[in-house]
Amino acid sequence: MRSLLSTLCIVSILCFGCKKENSSTIKEETKIIQLDSLSKEKVNLDILKLSPESAKDLEIFEDFQNLKALMLSMHTANPFHIKKYADSVDVSIENFKENLSEDLKVNTIHSRIAVLLTESGLLMELAKKQHPDSQKLMDANIRLLTAYNSLVIQLNELSLAIPENIEKELLRERDLLRDSIIDPEEKNIEIEE
Repeated sequence: MRSLLSTLCIVSILCFGCKKENSSTIKEETKIIQLDSLSKEKVNLDILKLSPESAKDLEIFEDFQNLKALMLSMHTANPFHIKKYADSVDVSIENFKENLSEDLKVNTIHSRIAVLLTESGLLMELAKKQHPDSQKLMDANIRLLTAYNSLVIQLNELSLAIPENIEKELLRERDLLRDSIIDPEEKNIEIEE
């Protein structure tokens, strides 16, 4: 009987000892790194500028100017500010998309805006976390700025595109100039184009 009692005591001590050990492993401390508002960390990616023609075309488009200003802010932002302004970026892109002028409603611009919205959505998801990883925020910001640069490139290409009627006018002027240079006697000579 004594041996039975001592065995039960030992078994119960082992059981309670094991349970206590398991609970201590569960209570491991997790390191929480707070985002620092004074951090000097920023993106090493240049923001592309609009061509003079594009800048002139878009200077009265307030939604684009707001988006551009916000992207310039995000370019110099540290992870704390990236988290703070992530939702503003998404709203700014949506406003730009909704208020596009007719000449900007082309597939290439729509596709760049879609990529920009995707990247801002991913950034916003990271920013919503209670304790976001600063490196992940910086990486998401780089992808967002890259998408913005792609939009700027497309806007520059769109403003440099020669409309069909201007191209026809230039060809007609070239033909008139070519005809005025040729002497009447040399009209039979073919000019290489």
